[in-house]
Amino acid sequence: MNLALSLSNVTGAGLAQDNIQAKLSNNTYVGIDFGTSTTTISYSIIGDRNVPIETNAMPVRQLLEDGRLYESHLVPTVIAWYKEQLFIGVGASLLKGQLQPGINLWASFKMELGKDLGPVYYNSRLPAGHPTAMIEKPEDAARVFFDFLKNQIEDYVKQHNLPSRIRYSVSVPASFESNQRQGLLSALSGAGIKLDGKLLIDEPNAAFLSYLAESSLNGLGSLNIPESSPLQILVFDWGAGTLDISILEIGRSDLGGLTCKNLAISKFTALGGDDIDKRIVTDILLPQLFKQNNCSFDDFRSADLSKRIIPKLQKTAEDLKILACKSVSSQMVSHRLPSEATSNKRLELSRTIEIDLPKQKLKLVNPSMSYCEFNEVMDSFFVGVETDDVSVFAPIESSLRKAELNKDELDLILLIGGSSSNPYVQVALANYFTNIEIEIPRDLRSHVSQGAAVNSLLLNGLGLTLVRPIVSEPILLITRDGLQTLIAAGTEISGINKEFDFCTGDKEQEKIQIPLCVGNENKILTVISIDADISSRTFAPNTWVRVNCGMSEDKVLSVTASIGGDEVVSTLVNPFANRELTTEERLVFEAEKIANEMAARNGGKPSVPGLLHLVEACAEAKDYLRAAETLELVQILSQNERYETSICCYYDRADKGKQAFTWAKKAYEKKETAVNAANLAIFHLRNGDRDRYESLMEKSLSFNPHFTFALVVYGSYLMRKEGKHKTKGREMVQRAFDYLYKLFLANNLSLSNYQELINAAESLGKNDVAKIVKMRKLELSTKSKFYDEESLLASPMERNDNSTNKVISPTNLSKLF
Repeated sequence: MNLALSLSNVTGAGLAQDNIQAKLSNNTYVGIDFGTSTTTISYSIIGDRNVPIETNAMPVRQLLEDGRLYESHLVPTVIAWYKEQLFIGVGASLLKGQLQPGINLWASFKMELGKDLGPVYYNSRLPAGHPTAMIEKPEDAARVFFDFLKNQIEDYVKQHNLPSRIRYSVSVPASFESNQRQGLLSALSGAGIKLDGKLLIDEPNAAFLSYLAESSLNGLGSLNIPESSPLQILVFDWGAGTLDISILEIGRSDLGGLTCKNLAISKFTALGGDDIDKRIVTDILLPQLFKQNNCSFDDFRSADLSKRIIPKLQKTAEDLKILACKSVSSQMVSHRLPSEATSNKRLELSRTIEIDLPKQKLKLVNPSMSYCEFNEVMDSFFVGVETDDVSVFAPIESSLRKAELNKDELDLILLIGGSSSNPYVQVALANYFTNIEIEIPRDLRSHVSQGAAVNSLLLNGLGLTLVRPIVSEPILLITRDGLQTLIAAGTEISGINKEFDFCTGDKEQEKIQIPLCVGNENKILTVISIDADISSRTFAPNTWVRVNCGMSEDKVLSVTASIGGDEVVSTLVNPFANRELTTEERLVFEAEKIANEMAARNGGKPSVPGLLHLVEACAEAKDYLRAAETLELVQILSQNERYETSICCYYDRADKGKQAFTWAKKAYEKKETAVNAANLAIFHLRNGDRDRYESLMEKSLSFNPHFTFALVVYGSYLMRKEGKHKTKGREMVQRAFDYLYKLFLANNLSLSNYQELINAAESLGKNDVAKIVKMRKLELSTKSKFYDEESLLASPMERNDNSTNKVISPTNLSKLF
C-alpha cells in the first residue's frame, strides 16, 4: 500500500486529536527566516479538525522617513541611523542611497556573522555607550535587528489576542558553520529571545516542512511513497547572500508511517542575488558611468570602487534585474525563455544617481540594460562546475556526490529563496534536471518562515524533530601525520560527543598545538595552544592527550582537551573569514582586526600604527593593491612622513602603472635620492623616453655609486649597446654581482636582494650561479603556517589505561589565536 506525503504521515501524530490540540493551544509558535536582504516572520497556532495547524505570515510595522508606518510581512534586513532616528526595514532600505555603509547604514550583516575582525564598523554613528543602540560589529547589528523584530512580534500577538507565550524557531542556511551559528545565537540571546533547546532549523528543512503543511494545496498530496523505494528530494535554496543545497530522503518506517532523512547538504557557498547585482554593476553600469564622466577604472582606488561607487549603484542594478525578470516571467511558457529574454531591447530607468567622492562627484543619468546583457550576466553563473566559486551547479554536483546519487535518481526539485524566482535560473535548472518535476512555492519569500513556524510548533509543542540536521563539512584536526576526522560530513546531529586519544611526538616539546579546521586544512577554525608546566618547561615524549569533540542540536561545536585528567576547556575562537585562507591571508585579517580595534579606541579615526601593521601584512600576502591604498591613507594622516616611495613600489607590484608613475614623481619631487631617481627612470623607460631614463639613472648612481639595484638594471641596459657603453655596463653589473654574491655565500643576503643577484648572474652568463640562487630563494620563500608542526600531536592511539607513559599536566589555561 502506498502512503501519501503529508505532515500527519510524517509526524505519526494525529494533529487533530483533542488532547494534542489542548497541549498546543497555549502557545504562539513563531518562525523567523533571517535573510541576507529580506527577513520574514510567520506564526503557527493550533487550528481545528479541518486545518489542524494554521500558519500565517506576520506583517511588521516599519517606520518611514516621513513618519508614516508601512506594514508588510517582508522586512528588508537593513538598519539606518538618520536625523537622530533609528530606522529598520523598508524605511532603512529607502535611505540606502543617502547614507554610508558601516557608518550610518548596515546591511548584509548576516553574511559577516561568525567572523572575528573586531569592531569593523569603527566609524559607526552608534558607538559603544550610545543611548539608542550600539553597532560596532555585525553581531551588534543582528542583535539590534532581532530586538526590533521581537518587539513587533510581541505587539502583534497582543493586538490579535493570540496566546501570549511565544516559542521561536529561526531558519539558517544548512551550510552555516559552527562559528556563524554561534554568532547568530549570541545575537538572538542579546535581543532577549530565549535559547531553550534547539532554536535553529536549516532553511531547506524548513521549506520541506512548509510543503508538508500545505500538501493539500501545492500538489504534494498526490505524491505517494512506494514500499519498494524511498523518495529523493533536492531543495535548491538561493537567496540574496547564499546558495544552499539539501537532499532529503523520504521512506517508509517499520511502524507504517514515513521517515525523513537528510542525505547531504552543500558546503557554505557565499553566492546569491547580491552577486548578480554586483555583476550588473561591474559589467553594465560602471562602463556607462565611466563613459558619461569621461574617466576609466584605473582612475579610482579600489576602496572608492568597493565602498562608495559599487554600493551606490547596487540598488539600481537590483531594480533593473527585477524589471527584466518580471517581464520575462510574464511571457514564460513551460520553462522556456521568450525571445525577448535574449534580445537587444533595453530597459531604462529615469533617474540620476549622484556619487560623492573625496575629490570629485560622479553622475549616472538614465541607467539602462539590455535583455541580452542581462542574459550574459546570468550565463556567467551557469558555467561548468569546474569554476567552483561561481557556478550554481557546483554545490549541486557536490551534494549529489555526498549523497551517492545521480541527478536522474531524484524525484522532485523544490525551489526556495528570492533568487529562485529569477526565470533565467528556473530555465537553467529545468535544462539541467530534465524530466524531473520542479516545484515552486506560491510565496517564495515567506515559505521558509512558515516552515520554521511549523517546526517551532512540532519541536516546542510536541518534542518532534522531523528532519535531523547533518554536518555539511567534516570537522578535522591537523596532526603530524595528516588530517584526523573528528566529525564526518553527513553525520546526523543528535547529541554528538566523541573522544579521541592522541600523543605528543617522540621528543620533548614546549607546547602542544591543536589546529581545528572544517572541510580542509586551509579553513582553520582555531588553534588551541597549551604551554607546558612552568617547572618542567616541556612536555615529555609521548604525552597522552584526550580530545573531546561535541556538537549541539544547533550545530555549535565545542572541543575540550585533557592531559592527565586535567581538562583544558576551549571556547572556539571565530575564524577571520568564512572561507579558506592561506597563512598570509589569515595574518592580514588578524592585522585588520587590530587596526579596527585601534580605530574604534581612537574615536573612529584610523590609527597610523594599526594601518602600518596592516600594510606589512598585506605586502607579505602579496595583496599589493591593498598595501598601496592603505599606505596612501597613512601618508594623508602623517604628512610629515615619507611613504611615497613604498606606495609607488606597491602600486607597481599590483600592476597599477598609472598610479605607480604618479607616486614615483611625487617621491622624487619630495626627496631626490638614489632609489627615487631609479624608480622614476624606470617609468620613463617604459614610456619610451630613453634620454630621461639614462639621465635619471646617472643621477641615481651619483647619489649612491654602490646602489646595487641601479648598477644591475642600468648596467644590463648599457650592455645591450655597443662599444664603451657595453664595457661600462658590464663593469657595473660585475661590481654589483661581486658584492651581492659575497653576501650570499656568507648567508647575509637579504631575501629582497635575491632577484638582483639572479639578474646580475644571468646578465653575466653565470647561469649555474643563477640557478643555485633561485633554488635558495624558493626555499626561503616557502609559505609559513599558522602553527608549528613540531608542536602538533601524533595520530590517534588506542586508549590504554595501563600505559606507563609519563603524563604532564599544564598549569596555565589554553591560549587561542
